[in-house]
Amino acid sequence: MNSGKVCPRLVVVSGWGVRAEMLSALFEYWPGDVVPVSLDDDLLARCHSLSEVTDELLSLYPEPSVWMGWSLGSQVVMEAAARGTGAVSSVITLGGFPKFIADNSWSSGMTPREFRAFALGIHRDSRRYWLHFLLLMINGAAKEGAERQSLKAWLEYGTPVSHDYLCKSLLWLETVDQRALWRSLTTPALHVMGECDIVVRSRGADLALPASSHHAVVPGMAHWPGGCFASDCWDAIQAFLGSQKAGLCV
Repeated sequence: MNSGKVCPRLVVVSGWGVRAEMLSALFEYWPGDVVPVSLDDDLLARCHSLSEVTDELLSLYPEPSVWMGWSLGSQVVMEAAARGTGAVSSVITLGGFPKFIADNSWSSGMTPREFRAFALGIHRDSRRYWLHFLLLMINGAAKEGAERQSLKAWLEYGTPVSHDYLCKSLLWLETVDQRALWRSLTTPALHVMGECDIVVRSRGADLALPASSHHAVVPGMAHWPGGCFASDCWDAIQAFLGSQKAGLCV
């Protein structure tokens, strides 16, 4: 609800292989300007690392804004916040993670074996395995049938990312480790996680969050926040932003 206060812009960064517009069921609640950013061919042709994506977006959107990222996009918005340029007033992650691959010191990610099998599939048949990923991100949701229906039109559109760039950005999921960044961030942050997320299985305790960061768990939600659980995510976001001293318009 708009209380008459000035509403900051919302910069929304999508995840791997997914159009930012797929999150419209969530960001349509935002009462101000919204800039959807897809990690698509146009952007990935200019950027060869996650840091370069962050550089590019900070140069395009330097004014103070709330930055929200889903999945791989969460790592982009967290790095942008950590730069301390003033462009990120608050940061929100959805299905986010500081590290995607599990190891002996991080149990919340995808196992190396699962990731290697998926990466091999992407190299061999990117369309088939992209479809597999979209179904994986709703697997286990309390409303899985309804979630599948909400994704139907996007499945028909296909991926906005070509084979080579899907492979390139998949490498970032394998290599980027932001655990130290997430534990030391001073920018106000909210990490929204799905109770039924089988992709990364992150928990607030695993993240070892600083006092400036908060987490919320959405009951019944898997890895995907843009369908049936968008309103639940919005409730958590609204409560977080409403608590900020900046007095945002939501």
